[in-house]
Amino acid sequence: MMPTEKTQLLALLEHADKWCRDAEAHDANGDQVTYDDDTAVAWDITGALCRLFGWQRACVLFEQMERHIVGRRKAAGWPIPDSSIAAMKALQDFNDRADTTFAEVRERIEAMPIWNSGNRADGAAMGA
Repeated sequence: MMPTEKTQLLALLEHADKWCRDAEAHDANGDQVTYDDDTAVAWDITGALCRLFGWQRACVLFEQMERHIVGRRKAAGWPIPDSSIAAMKALQDFNDRADTTFAEVRERIEAMPIWNSGNRADGAAMGA
């Protein structure tokens, strides 16, 4: 996750009324809408990622976030499922659990590591 992505995600999910369960997004009436609907005012974790970064980037972020927010999942059987879809499902399951709170969602996003170019093991970083 890039620093700007984390900042944007935390800004979108700034208040509890901007977070929802059991749907990728809700409108002001509490009705389910798609993440990209202009009337959406609240999102679950996966809906927020799709809204901000589009489907392709969200698929990458699902896998990164799943490891840090949900933890490692057990290996699936055969055939091997699409890992980004499995990660999205795990994030949705976490988001929609009755005992998951908005505060917990925020805390786990805040604790997400971000990519830092100083962590690269290239020649410049190694002093070569």
